[in-house]
Amino acid sequence: MGKEDILKGKKVFFSHPTFTFKTDTEKGCISIFKRLKVKEVINPADYGLRDDIRELIREADVVVGMSISEKLTFLVWNEMEFAEKNGLDLFTIMVEDKHDIGPLVIGIPENVEKMSLEDSKAFTDEILKEHRDSVYSLLLGQRDRRF
Repeated sequence: MGKEDILKGKKVFFSHPTFTFKTDTEKGCISIFKRLKVKEVINPADYGLRDDIRELIREADVVVGMSISEKLTFLVWNEMEFAEKNGLDLFTIMVEDKHDIGPLVIGIPENVEKMSLEDSKAFTDEILKEHRDSVYSLLLGQRDRRF
């Protein structure tokens, strides 16, 4: 099986930080999955806040977690850990920003940090602060946003 067939025909649960929900980055990742001919993408952003998100994970064949700057946020790491405990294959999509998406790798690379809840909150706050501090983001919307 070639690299282009890695997700072909699979039902993919896409685990990614909530601050990337409904962003260009999310769309870019999903576009990559579709080019890889996945059967279906289960995107938690389409479901809102649900207590039974784990049920959606169980329905998948694989989980793809989004790593941002070689970090897995607490939520993403927990969803991937749950998936692994339930026998699902794991993949990681490496992201820097909406213009730098990929590669998609099997498993979780050793250099990717699995963040604690506290570190994840600080990381998220810093990213969101970048967006709030930008005067241009007020004028231009998401165009100059990182994600």
